[in-house]
Amino acid sequence: MPVTHRIRFNILCKDLSDSAAFYQRVFGMVETETHGWLRVFSLPGETRLELGLIDEVSEFVPRGARGIVEGAYITFVIEDVVAAVHAAHAEGVEIVEDARGFGNAVHAVIRDPNGIVIDLFTPEAAVQMPPSELLAG
Repeated sequence: MPVTHRIRFNILCKDLSDSAAFYQRVFGMVETETHGWLRVFSLPGETRLELGLIDEVSEFVPRGARGIVEGAYITFVIEDVVAAVHAAHAEGVEIVEDARGFGNAVHAVIRDPNGIVIDLFTPEAAVQMPPSELLAG
């Protein structure tokens, strides 16, 4: 069996700078690699899971992936969905589903600057107050 060293999810971007700023400001991601056509991000201290932002017209985009975004979304498990939705709103991106209670957890859905669907989720264990109170404020 082949050994996997890391996993990178690549997003085809219309504007690398705007996309990079979005992931840094909304999710606190850090840039770990930069090329003219590719910028790679991870969470602080994480080396095995990466988010690649690649210029949609780069010659390095596999032909089979060019211009296609189908049936995929990213889930960010975060401390505060409400704060992330506010940060995303400040970035001017679409809020698909505003923050709402999901059992004892909190959930929302946004799109990044490239239209990628992002599921925001704060699990039950991280919610400091009942979602009904958290969302009311």
